[in-house]
Amino acid sequence: MRLRWKLQNLNSAMNRVIAFLILLVPAISTVCAQYNNTYSLEWGGGSWFEVNSIYGTISPSNFAILQLGANKMRESDWRITARVRRVERKLANENTREPYDFPVNMLNLRCVSKSGSSNIPPGNIQNMYIWNPLVGVNNEVELVNFTSLNQEGYHQLLLSFELKVEGGDYLKYLPRWSIYYFAMEYKLYTRNGRNNPWKEERILSLEPDLFCFSVNIDGYPQNPEYSISVLPEAVLEFSTISDYANGTTKTYDKGLRISATSGYEVSVRALSDNFTSVSAFGTIPLNLVSLQLSGGNGVKQPVPLSTQRQMILEGVSTNGEILDYDLIYSAAAIDERYLLINTEQSYSTQLMFEITSR
Repeated sequence: MRLRWKLQNLNSAMNRVIAFLILLVPAISTVCAQYNNTYSLEWGGGSWFEVNSIYGTISPSNFAILQLGANKMRESDWRITARVRRVERKLANENTREPYDFPVNMLNLRCVSKSGSSNIPPGNIQNMYIWNPLVGVNNEVELVNFTSLNQEGYHQLLLSFELKVEGGDYLKYLPRWSIYYFAMEYKLYTRNGRNNPWKEERILSLEPDLFCFSVNIDGYPQNPEYSISVLPEAVLEFSTISDYANGTTKTYDKGLRISATSGYEVSVRALSDNFTSVSAFGTIPLNLVSLQLSGGNGVKQPVPLSTQRQMILEGVSTNGEILDYDLIYSAAAIDERYLLINTEQSYSTQLMFEITSR
């Protein structure tokens, strides 16, 4: 991949005067009476399932069901979160359970359906059909949020969730026929108006028996496969005073694509020590530009460009599916000596992206 950096003459732009007009608009705040609602958050049921593939699996659509309610509901925002409080494991032919350090970040929940007497349209429920990683033990994660409508009588809403267990090499090390139990905590928040803070209404703490699955893995792929592709060129351009003073950013949608059937690492490194130009003297340091990934399974931390191999992504497996990531290049503010450029000049370097087994 080739990364180019374009610098343009700013002499004419610097001689201009820019005026700013700021309008001050008075605002009137009105305090309205709010309805007092009695909220509930209960366990509506669930199901058990089995993981029997190195590629992971998805539970039945009713793996977990949450039941919400309120008396004489008025329009307000709702928010439900979840966190794993602890994990236990029971081995085959054993009756006792012991604490276990399961990789909770390999679990994802998503809301797949609603039912009940609520008049909330499915389109009002944000995050529906979107996987929400549980991240880790004792980390609170938002599952859904929505706005309810005015409704007389008792307002009831049942939300059904699927659980996805990500595939990966870690599964092959789990004892066959072992059962994993997760003590879950769900929280319900509400607020009246987007400018108001969230208020904690109810906490639902479930014992592990209500959130569990078993693992039965027999064999795994002996020859993992990997693939990677990246856009051939990226350009960062400095063309305004703001670019030179504050830096500039360029995003390339789906600039990186990877797939893997086993654990993997993706790294990047520059093939030259600096940005160089064929038409100008001097060089530009690599570390003035950083690279960040967004997409796939989340936003990654930016890394400055370097000739040293730097890991920018890792995972246990994509199950052979292709994951797309946006490439976000950010350049810091330019040193004053580059403001003396009289014509457009380009500086470039080459980047090598590599995917390897982990």
